[in-house]
Amino acid sequence: MHKSMLVLMLMLPGLASAHAVFDQTTAESGSYYKGEMRIGHGCDGSDTVKVTIDIPDGFYGAKPKPKAGWQIDIVKADLEDPYLSHGKWVHRDVRQISWYGNALAHEHFDEFEFTGQIGVGNTEKLYFPVRQECVVGELNWNQTPESPQGTAHDHHQHEMDDDDDDAHAGHGKPKLDYPAPVIDVIDGQGGHHH
Repeated sequence: MHKSMLVLMLMLPGLASAHAVFDQTTAESGSYYKGEMRIGHGCDGSDTVKVTIDIPDGFYGAKPKPKAGWQIDIVKADLEDPYLSHGKWVHRDVRQISWYGNALAHEHFDEFEFTGQIGVGNTEKLYFPVRQECVVGELNWNQTPESPQGTAHDHHQHEMDDDDDDAHAGHGKPKLDYPAPVIDVIDGQGGHHH
Protein backbone atom coordinates (compact mmCIF):
# COMPACT_ATOMS: atom_id res chain seq x y z
CA MET A 1 0.00 0.00 0.00
CA HIS A 2 2.79 2.45 0.90
CA LYS A 3 4.64 1.68 -2.34
CA SER A 4 1.62 2.38 -4.53
CA MET A 5 0.99 5.70 -2.74
CA LEU A 6 4.66 6.69 -3.25
CA VAL A 7 4.47 5.87 -6.97
CA LEU A 8 1.21 7.85 -7.28
CA MET A 9 2.70 10.88 -5.49
CA LEU A 10 5.76 10.85 -7.76
CA MET A 11 3.49 10.83 -10.81
CA LEU A 12 1.56 13.94 -9.72
CA PRO A 13 2.83 17.14 -11.39
CA GLY A 14 5.07 19.25 -9.22
CA LEU A 15 5.62 16.80 -6.36
CA ALA A 16 8.64 15.02 -7.82
CA SER A 17 10.43 18.30 -8.52
CA ALA A 18 9.06 20.35 -5.62
CA HIS A 19 12.43 21.27 -4.17
CA ALA A 20 15.14 23.87 -4.27
CA VAL A 21 17.94 21.85 -5.88
CA PHE A 22 21.40 22.17 -7.43
CA ASP A 23 21.98 21.09 -11.03
CA GLN A 24 25.46 19.82 -10.12
CA THR A 25 25.40 17.83 -6.86
CA THR A 26 29.00 16.55 -6.72
CA ALA A 27 32.26 18.53 -6.47
CA GLU A 28 35.90 17.81 -5.68
CA SER A 29 37.53 19.02 -2.51
CA GLY A 30 39.59 22.13 -3.29
CA SER A 31 37.79 22.82 -6.57
CA TYR A 32 35.83 25.86 -7.63
CA TYR A 33 32.10 25.22 -7.81
CA LYS A 34 29.35 27.00 -9.74
CA GLY A 35 26.07 26.55 -7.89
CA GLU A 36 22.95 26.73 -10.05
CA MET A 37 20.15 26.51 -7.49
CA ARG A 38 16.79 25.90 -9.16
CA ILE A 39 13.45 27.07 -7.75
CA GLY A 40 10.72 25.02 -9.41
CA HIS A 41 7.51 26.58 -8.05
CA GLY A 42 6.08 29.20 -5.72
CA CYS A 43 4.44 28.80 -2.30
CA ASP A 44 1.04 27.12 -2.72
CA GLY A 45 0.44 29.06 -5.93
CA SER A 46 1.99 32.34 -4.73
CA ASP A 47 4.84 33.95 -6.71
CA THR A 48 8.40 33.92 -5.30
CA VAL A 49 9.75 37.38 -4.42
CA LYS A 50 12.95 36.58 -2.48
CA VAL A 51 15.43 33.70 -2.39
CA THR A 52 18.08 33.45 0.34
CA ILE A 53 20.89 30.87 0.40
CA ASP A 54 22.92 30.21 3.56
CA ILE A 55 26.57 29.47 2.77
CA PRO A 56 28.01 26.69 4.98
CA ASP A 57 31.42 26.43 6.62
CA GLY A 58 33.81 24.80 4.17
CA PHE A 59 32.61 26.85 1.18
CA TYR A 60 34.83 29.87 0.56
CA GLY A 61 34.59 33.18 -1.31
CA ALA A 62 30.98 32.85 -2.45
CA LYS A 63 29.99 35.35 -5.17
CA PRO A 64 26.46 35.66 -6.56
CA LYS A 65 25.67 36.04 -10.24
CA PRO A 66 23.48 39.10 -10.89
CA LYS A 67 20.00 38.45 -12.31
CA ALA A 68 18.25 40.98 -14.52
CA GLY A 69 15.60 42.82 -12.50
CA TRP A 70 16.73 41.38 -9.13
CA GLN A 71 18.76 43.05 -6.37
CA ILE A 72 21.37 41.19 -4.30
CA ASP A 73 22.24 41.32 -0.61
CA ILE A 74 25.43 39.70 0.70
CA VAL A 75 25.96 39.04 4.41
CA LYS A 76 29.50 38.43 5.68
CA ALA A 77 30.48 37.11 9.11
CA ASP A 78 33.62 36.29 11.10
CA LEU A 79 34.91 32.77 10.51
CA GLU A 80 35.63 30.32 13.29
CA ASP A 81 38.35 28.76 11.11
CA PRO A 82 40.10 31.32 8.85
CA TYR A 83 41.47 30.03 5.55
CA LEU A 84 44.33 30.97 3.22
CA SER A 85 43.39 32.43 -0.19
CA HIS A 86 45.91 33.80 -2.71
CA GLY A 87 48.54 34.14 0.04
CA LYS A 88 46.30 36.00 2.50
CA TRP A 89 44.32 34.82 5.52
CA VAL A 90 40.58 35.33 5.23
CA HIS A 91 38.86 35.99 8.58
CA ARG A 92 35.45 37.20 7.26
CA ASP A 93 33.53 35.58 4.46
CA VAL A 94 30.13 35.46 2.76
CA ARG A 95 27.63 33.48 4.84
CA GLN A 96 24.39 34.42 3.07
CA ILE A 97 23.22 35.61 -0.36
CA SER A 98 19.73 36.97 -1.14
CA TRP A 99 18.07 37.87 -4.44
CA TYR A 100 14.97 40.09 -4.15
CA GLY A 101 13.01 42.94 -5.76
CA ASN A 102 11.38 40.97 -8.56
CA ALA A 103 8.88 38.12 -8.85
CA LEU A 104 9.15 34.57 -10.17
CA ALA A 105 5.71 33.33 -11.20
CA HIS A 106 4.51 30.13 -9.53
CA GLU A 107 4.09 28.56 -12.99
CA HIS A 108 7.74 29.23 -13.92
CA PHE A 109 11.15 28.06 -12.72
CA ASP A 110 14.45 29.88 -12.54
CA GLU A 111 18.03 29.43 -11.34
CA PHE A 112 19.88 31.54 -8.80
CA GLU A 113 23.63 31.20 -9.36
CA PHE A 114 26.77 31.69 -7.29
CA THR A 115 30.34 30.47 -7.30
CA GLY A 116 33.00 29.74 -4.71
CA GLN A 117 35.59 27.20 -3.63
CA ILE A 118 35.15 23.94 -1.77
CA GLY A 119 37.59 23.86 1.15
CA VAL A 120 40.73 21.79 0.52
CA GLY A 121 40.54 18.50 2.40
CA ASN A 122 36.77 18.70 2.83
CA THR A 123 35.18 15.33 2.05
CA GLU A 124 31.77 15.81 3.62
CA LYS A 125 28.38 16.87 2.37
CA LEU A 126 27.80 20.63 2.27
CA TYR A 127 24.23 21.74 2.91
CA PHE A 128 22.96 25.12 1.65
CA PRO A 129 19.66 25.94 3.41
CA VAL A 130 17.35 28.05 1.24
CA ARG A 131 14.50 30.35 2.30
CA GLN A 132 12.01 31.01 -0.49
CA GLU A 133 9.74 33.97 0.33
CA CYS A 134 6.57 34.48 -1.67
CA VAL A 135 3.89 37.15 -1.99
CA VAL A 136 1.94 34.96 0.46
CA GLY A 137 3.87 32.51 2.63
CA GLU A 138 7.36 31.05 2.46
CA LEU A 139 9.14 27.72 2.11
CA ASN A 140 12.29 26.81 4.04
CA TRP A 141 14.37 24.16 2.31
CA ASN A 142 16.55 23.47 5.36
CA GLN A 143 16.10 19.86 6.44
CA THR A 144 19.15 17.56 6.62
CA PRO A 145 19.41 13.92 7.74
CA GLU A 146 21.05 15.21 10.94
CA SER A 147 18.28 17.79 11.50
CA PRO A 148 15.16 16.36 9.82
CA GLN A 149 12.81 18.92 11.40
CA GLY A 150 14.67 21.90 9.89
CA THR A 151 14.94 25.14 11.81
CA ALA A 152 12.58 27.83 10.61
CA HIS A 153 9.38 26.27 9.32
CA ASP A 154 6.75 23.83 10.52
CA HIS A 155 8.10 20.87 8.54
CA HIS A 156 6.70 17.40 8.78
CA GLN A 157 8.75 14.23 9.02
CA HIS A 158 7.57 10.85 7.81
CA GLU A 159 9.24 7.59 8.74
CA MET A 160 9.61 5.02 5.98
CA ASP A 161 8.45 1.52 6.90
CA ASP A 162 11.12 -1.15 7.36
CA ASP A 163 9.47 -3.24 4.63
CA ASP A 164 9.83 -0.51 1.98
CA ASP A 165 11.75 -1.52 -1.11
CA ASP A 166 15.55 -1.23 -0.79
CA ALA A 167 15.58 0.82 -3.98
CA HIS A 168 14.11 3.75 -2.07
CA ALA A 169 16.53 6.17 -0.45
CA GLY A 170 16.44 6.41 3.30
CA HIS A 171 16.16 2.73 4.27
CA GLY A 172 14.12 3.50 7.39
CA LYS A 173 15.60 6.98 7.88
CA PRO A 174 13.35 10.06 7.99
CA LYS A 175 11.99 11.24 4.66
CA LEU A 176 12.81 14.90 4.19
CA ASP A 177 9.90 16.94 2.90
CA TYR A 178 11.92 20.19 2.72
CA PRO A 179 15.51 19.04 2.06
CA ALA A 180 18.33 21.58 1.95
CA PRO A 181 20.23 21.60 -1.36
CA VAL A 182 23.41 19.56 -0.90
CA ILE A 183 26.80 19.04 -2.55
CA ASP A 184 28.52 15.67 -2.13
CA VAL A 185 32.21 16.53 -1.76
CA ILE A 186 34.65 13.92 -3.05
CA ASP A 187 38.41 13.78 -2.53
CA GLY A 188 40.20 16.05 -4.97
CA GLN A 189 43.64 17.48 -5.67
CA GLY A 190 42.85 20.89 -4.15
CA GLY A 191 44.94 22.90 -6.60
CA HIS A 192 42.36 24.09 -9.11
CA HIS A 193 42.30 27.73 -10.19
CA HIS A 194 39.55 29.37 -12.27
